[in-house]
Amino acid sequence: MNHTLAPTHQPDRSALLTGIAGAAGIWLGFPNDLAGLPPLVLLWPAALAWLGLYAPTSGAALRRGWLCSMAGGMAALYWLSMPVHNVGGLPWLLAIPCALFIVACISSSGGLFAVAAHLLRHRPPILWAVLLGLLWYVLEAVYALALGFPWLELSGALAAWPLLVQGADTVGAYGLSGLWVMAALLCALALLPHPAVSTSPNAPPGPSASPGKNSGNNKGKDGKKHAAGVGATASGMPCNSGPGPAKKSWRPASLACGLAMTCLLLGYGALRLHQQPLTTDPEGPQTVQALFVEGNVDQNQKWLPAFQRQTVDLYLRLTYDALAQRPGEHPLIIWPETALPFFFETNQLHSPRVRQLPAVTGSPLLVGAPGLERRADKKEPDVFNRAFLLTPPQGSVAGYYDKEHLVPFGEYLPEWLNWSFLEALLQGVGVYQTGTAVAPLRYGNLAMGMLICYEGIFPWLAQARVEDGANILVDISNDGWFGATPAPRQHLYLTALRAIEQNRWILRGTNTGISVVVDARGRLTMRGAQFREQALWGRAALESAPSLYHRLWPWPLPIAAALLVVLLLPGRRGRSRRNSDA
Repeated sequence: MNHTLAPTHQPDRSALLTGIAGAAGIWLGFPNDLAGLPPLVLLWPAALAWLGLYAPTSGAALRRGWLCSMAGGMAALYWLSMPVHNVGGLPWLLAIPCALFIVACISSSGGLFAVAAHLLRHRPPILWAVLLGLLWYVLEAVYALALGFPWLELSGALAAWPLLVQGADTVGAYGLSGLWVMAALLCALALLPHPAVSTSPNAPPGPSASPGKNSGNNKGKDGKKHAAGVGATASGMPCNSGPGPAKKSWRPASLACGLAMTCLLLGYGALRLHQQPLTTDPEGPQTVQALFVEGNVDQNQKWLPAFQRQTVDLYLRLTYDALAQRPGEHPLIIWPETALPFFFETNQLHSPRVRQLPAVTGSPLLVGAPGLERRADKKEPDVFNRAFLLTPPQGSVAGYYDKEHLVPFGEYLPEWLNWSFLEALLQGVGVYQTGTAVAPLRYGNLAMGMLICYEGIFPWLAQARVEDGANILVDISNDGWFGATPAPRQHLYLTALRAIEQNRWILRGTNTGISVVVDARGRLTMRGAQFREQALWGRAALESAPSLYHRLWPWPLPIAAALLVVLLLPGRRGRSRRNSDA
């Protein structure tokens, strides 16, 4: 017997409530200003699937899925307007549309997902859920590559509970998102109201319309006819809409599959966490002691020349005071992204004072500052967002890393939006160039795979660092752009996923917080507060073994895409054959 999902019109009120539930899932699942519960983020794909399933047309599915995702996305990412207003100086009437534009681009994937749920509605229910789970994986990965701002990543919400995301060491964060969507839809199919029917060539036709004023074929608001009740399937076969055993026969199977997948994901998470017990102070030669220094420097004053001495004095004082409390320690000192608001190589006033720190203390210093390179074929020098490694005994530059993935508007202006009124966002240093010096920074047994700011949310960058030999990942960042909003927490958990994917600890130092140490299972072994001038101690282990995901790279995504295509082909051939027979 062939079971399918047949379309049924969803009243506008029901569609609205479903959309609100999906939007609420985004806001409640990701870190927010009130309270969050990460598993609630699964309401989002479930709502999109049901909006598409009940939509009268593909256009309606696209519109509903997009609006649902935009509403939740804007609630979760409202802070995007703050740097545009507070740093860029744009009035709120322009800053809010800028944020809305970014959210609209990200949220379009939700519209496409709902369209797919609508177009695939005639597939067997369990296959329908599997196809949509694979599609979610592909959409997340493709949007990350295409848009360069993959902030609403489903696993990024779940990462606040490490138990839920351990599977990322096998399939990656995007693949794990797809698996959780698959599990959620399989469970939802058996538990939520839906237009499930059973079809059979020999089954007697059921009622062709539901009772009431909407019986028969009506024109919906989208201007196209749709069945108000349960009509024929895509094959033209009659549908049994009654509540008999045939209709419900696949429900237990769907629920069993969904619960089995959920238990598998949770069981694997529990096993991996058990195999690597939590330790906040790893011991042995393959560890590193780190000292994170947070200056909590105001973003609007940071680049003013008058504050350069004050900034250097602040970081030196915090560092020397912390080292004085632990005499004999020689940690890796980490100052955050652009902690030095001047060109380090050419500055003759403050750079010597910074170089003196490693020379006096015997500790290496990792510090962010703008970097310069002059080229014979260019009048103006190239400017880079750079991380310098200064080492004892002279405080010389042992190596540097240039940021590879730049932030639009914050570090460069796209050619098609190179408007003068947006230049204030560049913070006075001009347009940064894309870095090519990306090899690990080495000191002793340390091989630091560097990530600057939001580079930590891109799986392929961490993959490249480990491929180049990094035994630890280091992320220096400045989340001062966003003030007291959920952005730093969202950024933190998105970055923590790289630890699980690559089986590497992460040292994350920031200007205003949140500075953390993340172990290889995505757990925070040290976490600092926000908006304080402080120095924080932490210790991390050095790892050399690659994860399964690292070894499989880059095959998981193309394999998932190929599987998606293969599972789609039988339905296409079947529909073509039925059309030709007719």
